Amino acid sequence: MEKKKQRKLIIMQSLAAMLEERDLLKITTAELAKRSEITEAAIYKHFPSKRKIFEELVVFFEESIFTRIKVMKEESKPEDFPGQLIALILKFCETNKGFSRILTREVFTADEVKIIDKVANCFEKINIEIRQSLQEYERSTKKKLNLNLAASCDLLISCLEGQIQSFVRSKFKKDLSGSWEDQWDFLKKSIFPN
Repeated sequence: MEKKKQRKLIIMQSLAAMLEERDLLKITTAELAKRSEITEAAIYKHFPSKRKIFEELVVFFEESIFTRIKVMKEESKPEDFPGQLIALILKFCETNKGFSRILTREVFTADEVKIIDKVANCFEKINIEIRQSLQEYERSTKKKLNLNLAASCDLLISCLEGQIQSFVRSKFKKDLSGSWEDQWDFLKKSIFPN
């Protein structure tokens, strides 16, 4: 059983690494097998399709991020949490560049709606986490945000998605977390009252 898990992980890591390449080529199971150093048959033994590998990668992203979010939420002030949450995701993308292409959905075709929806659902969950922290801020401080709740959430999610998109566009050269610190300082002053 342990060997099976290890092989699945190797296949997933190989696919994520392929997504990091400068020129994104069509990913075939033959190339994936070669990079994973296993046979195509072995890939199909673990995953019935490439689509299933992508789905598992999205699940891996969710589990990695939301496990940390839970801890972060307990340790952060509500007004700091949105910036820390976005910083966490940007650091994850810097470390796991291939996931940026999954989060921008650029690697999917129109017939991979299920995965596209799964990624959209991740962003919706992130939006909910941000919304809850902003609501908690208003509740605990009895202060209103400078920008209404919905607009604040939209702004922050747009910034997150824009950062990831520009990271991909820069061929993974942009300093994601460094530029976010300055942007968060500005946004925090704009969203939260003094």
